[in-house]
Amino acid sequence: MKRVYWGNVAGVGPVLKGFYSDADDPLTTPDTATGKFFFNSNIQTIGYILDIVAVSPDFVTYPAAGGSGLNPNRYYLPAGTDEDNCQIRISSWMNDGNSFQVFAYYQSWFTATYGLSYLPLVEYRLALDYVTNKFRGPYLDLRQGQATGQGKIFSWSGAISQMFIDLDSGYDSGAGANRASVKVGALTSSGAAPPTSRALMSVYALPAEADAIPNFAGNAVSGQEPIRISPSMFRIALPGYTVADTNLDHYIVHENKVPAKIMRSGSVTVPALGTVNITTRLPMTDTTYMDFLCKKSSEATYWNPPFIDSFNSHANDFTYTISGSTLTIVSTCDVSIDILYVIYADSGDAYTTGGSKVTVRASDAVGEYYQIKRPGSSDAAPGLNDILFDTRLSYLPILKEGFLNFPGDFPTDISGGSDRFKGVRKATVTVPNPQGLALFPKCGSVYNAPAPQDYDEPRVMWQHHSIFVNVGSDSGKSAGGSTWINPTSPTSVDIYTSGNQPWAVANGSYSSYNAQLKGVRYYIFGVPNSL
Repeated sequence: MKRVYWGNVAGVGPVLKGFYSDADDPLTTPDTATGKFFFNSNIQTIGYILDIVAVSPDFVTYPAAGGSGLNPNRYYLPAGTDEDNCQIRISSWMNDGNSFQVFAYYQSWFTATYGLSYLPLVEYRLALDYVTNKFRGPYLDLRQGQATGQGKIFSWSGAISQMFIDLDSGYDSGAGANRASVKVGALTSSGAAPPTSRALMSVYALPAEADAIPNFAGNAVSGQEPIRISPSMFRIALPGYTVADTNLDHYIVHENKVPAKIMRSGSVTVPALGTVNITTRLPMTDTTYMDFLCKKSSEATYWNPPFIDSFNSHANDFTYTISGSTLTIVSTCDVSIDILYVIYADSGDAYTTGGSKVTVRASDAVGEYYQIKRPGSSDAAPGLNDILFDTRLSYLPILKEGFLNFPGDFPTDISGGSDRFKGVRKATVTVPNPQGLALFPKCGSVYNAPAPQDYDEPRVMWQHHSIFVNVGSDSGKSAGGSTWINPTSPTSVDIYTSGNQPWAVANGSYSSYNAQLKGVRYYIFGVPNSL
């Protein structure tokens, strides 16, 4: 049976801890025993994803008629802003009877919406079928590899996480005002089924660049009231703060602080061309997706994105569909694959009302659970948005995170050997992981600012790896912008970067970014198997 403890611990301050076993003492179990906790506020937050935003094209409010690919109709939000100061730019156009739309989100939108002082890690996933909540898994893009003299192949993780400088995004303000944006593309077509595509954009409470993760904890003060549970309030403040504080960042739990949920985490093996169902104890929403690492069962370790080494690489293809409490994985790969997964869900539903309970101990078809929910929410059927903490959910600790400067923090030069398809330099990170949790790493390239007048230059590029093929002596080299991260054991992770390699080769002519690589940001999560 799981155990939940909260209290104001002498010398530490307020804590919320969840244990897999009743036998573990909440006052004596060290924080370093990460595998004994399913949650520990001393080393993690309840959720690292602030929001999962559904991005859908709207051709009524933002018409495409009259726009073209080279000169789209442009719309700016909030109302009254323009290309220089908008938070979102929507571009709409027509081509061969199809309507297209792209949303560009600038850092100012993330600041205004979430109060962030840094550029957050942002990922988006395009639905293959938004009606059935169908998404694709990892994939190889081999199309460019067909072109002799300018070939390149890509490995993608299923999510896109990039931010590039936009042309004319600050044009009227003069050179140097161009801004970077996250661009989310969607389209509609009268001949398509379904006719409209949809994307889910996840916003992490984690910096995408070199910024430190904000630490809002202070020092515990005797006599403060950091914890209050009442019919109108459930608050556990961080050390140094009281329940009267109005800043939600100063709380471990607050009735108005509701991050996205992890519905389940773990690993599965999917047989060749097979199907596997994963069930969650709580029903999933239409803003649910699966994050994953994937490898062939014959491979020893995971890579993010999946491993490729040549034009003949074999893709680990699968799709997944979400319905109710079931996520169905369908493999299109003709060999067995292993998937390490984390299922995230959010809800935009209104809060429920009419209840009197704040803490709930009950049982479902699987067993007993303990829940903390918003005061006043429904006792019989609280929504996902009402749940503050629940033992049926998963909680991931960050076991290691940091920023590696290029080239100084990458001691191993691999640019001239057989491993050059992995990158030009390698670093190895040691991970504290005493209970041997499965490692789920992410990393991305971070760039110094380019020349003031530049555009189409990267600011960040996460979870992207590409390799040159069919380009003569440069074949087999990693292309610019690429990173790779590979957990080689439960306590060690290799991180690769392509440095300032060209991003394109065309018949002996090289194209490189003017922006120079600053380094690589990484996060290494520990994934428990859901119980």
